[in-house]
Amino acid sequence: MRKNLLTFVILLSFLFTGLAQTNQDEVQLMQSLYGMEKRDIVGEFIELNESQENAFWELYDEYEMKRQELGKERYKLLLSYVNDYGEVKPQDADNFMKQAIPLRIKADKLVDNYYKKIKTRTDPIVAMQFYQIENYLSDAIRMELLEEIYTTKKQ
Repeated sequence: MRKNLLTFVILLSFLFTGLAQTNQDEVQLMQSLYGMEKRDIVGEFIELNESQENAFWELYDEYEMKRQELGKERYKLLLSYVNDYGEVKPQDADNFMKQAIPLRIKADKLVDNYYKKIKTRTDPIVAMQFYQIENYLSDAIRMELLEEIYTTKKQ
């Protein structure tokens, strides 16, 4: 699990290093690759019995499609932040946050909704594991992004 998670975080590091050069098609490709890598990590973390597998993966794939849509919005917002870094005015910062906060709330609600769906279709333990790994990965991504921004700022 830790090896795959480390691979995942390293992949994210490479993905976000080239933020400014990425176009929309590359965003979709990255999200596709990220989703596949992430799916492997989730599969190792969550303990499913045979009767739970189909229901869980059906819901997980549905969740991932919705999460990726939010990811595209977050990516565009982050790209605008990176492009304007160092030249941000107070009104720009406020506008950025007026977009960032609702995106964070939407992402949290999405995980919460799928926790409930997974709990209903599988069991509370599987749902808890889903919730834990999603939050862990989300926090790892946030930390990686903050590190990239901090490193860029220092250069």
